[in-house]
Amino acid sequence: MFVRWQSRKRRHPAFGGPGKQIRGGDDWAYTRPGTSEQDKHWAAILVERVRVEGRPTQRHVAYLGGVTDSAMEIAAQRMFFWDDVKQRLDRLSNRITAEDRKRIEAAIAAKVPPLTKKQREQCIRERQKIFGK
Repeated sequence: MFVRWQSRKRRHPAFGGPGKQIRGGDDWAYTRPGTSEQDKHWAAILVERVRVEGRPTQRHVAYLGGVTDSAMEIAAQRMFFWDDVKQRLDRLSNRITAEDRKRIEAAIAAKVPPLTKKQREQCIRERQKIFGK
């Protein structure tokens, strides 16, 4: 099993507000602030290699999570993404081995860096300060 990344361009950035207006396909789109690129949404999908009628193909196993380029810059959004990914991998524990899980998490970490323990604690403190829990 391995992680396949699918991407699609967003018309408006998910976080940070719109940047410059550009031509995006048939309509107008906006760049991320401070860049000349559109925001992209990345979906992490767990797939396995199988053969169908003698031909190699990929079989969809599970959607692990999605994150945008603009969300990757925000520590709290990365924390939410990783919490979702780990929860979905926990549900797949009967289908994947511990070794596979480590490889899957490493592949995702190459694209979306996980938070350090200190960063995670800071996000939780800020959330508690805002929401009062």
